[in-house]
Amino acid sequence: MGFNTEQPIYLQIGMDIKEQIVSRKLAPGEKLRSVREYSVLYEVSPLTVQRAMQYLESEGIIYSQKGVGNFIKADVMDGLEGSMLDEQIHGFIVHLRKCGLSDEDIIGRILKEMKNSGEEVLRDDSGR
Repeated sequence: MGFNTEQPIYLQIGMDIKEQIVSRKLAPGEKLRSVREYSVLYEVSPLTVQRAMQYLESEGIIYSQKGVGNFIKADVMDGLEGSMLDEQIHGFIVHLRKCGLSDEDIIGRILKEMKNSGEEVLRDDSGR
């Protein structure tokens, strides 16, 4: 996984795990890999992975059983997709505002892109 420098690595790992849950690669109730396994997978220290697990637990995504491991909460899907979408939209808007775009510019460009991507979908569906 390539990490960016704008956000702490433990948060990026947490977001990656949340994305795996939302995309159904990880299931509610499932036991997560060990901290050591994740540290090898993400090529980071176990402390960084532990911080990611603490973040996910504080978000209500997972729970920990001492000596057993970390598990995805059974009711995790309730609101997770919506909250992740809200986080992405918020970050996107903040970034565009930092680039100097006004809210009107942002909305106009989003509407234009939605129109263009809608036309692409129509072309794909019609076989052209």
